[in-house]
Amino acid sequence: MAGDFINLYPPGIPILAPGERITYEILEHIGTYIEAGLSIKGLIDKKYVLVINRED
Repeated sequence: MAGDFINLYPPGIPILAPGERITYEILEHIGTYIEAGLSIKGLIDKKYVLVINRED
């Protein structure tokens, strides 16, 4: 589960919200946005997502 908001900025659209399940598809989208040079707010060191609960 995500521990913080991850937003594509601008315009500030949330990609993930706190407590939301993190899927492989979402991580692929975030990677694509990073490679395209888009600004993503809420990542740790501009590439890590804070995880608060890991499902095995």
